[in-house]
Amino acid sequence: MLNMMVKAGIEYEKIRAAHNSDDPIRFHFTSKRKRMSTIIENCGTTEHGYDKRCLIKGASEYVLDSCSFYLDENGEKHELTIAKKGEIISQIYRYADNALRTISFAYKDL
Repeated sequence: MLNMMVKAGIEYEKIRAAHNSDDPIRFHFTSKRKRMSTIIENCGTTEHGYDKRCLIKGASEYVLDSCSFYLDENGEKHELTIAKKGEIISQIYRYADNALRTISFAYKDL
């Protein structure tokens, strides 16, 4: 992931420095959870009034099960309907049928 960011010209060290605390809260990847989570700070005031956000990455099906909304290609937030969830799951399976693995990212403002 970091190599991809470097190739895209993104200076991830600056982003890390701006959002990570000295002692971040992390829930490491496990084979049971199939995802990992990190709580970051300094993300801006959220709708809940805190300046923290939980970032999640992991196996697409598991991350998707945690979601109520999705961001479209323009970064606009939409409710995750049953139909949209079905579309996403179908795409995940199409990739899997071609021996491709997927990884998903999600966040929740705290």
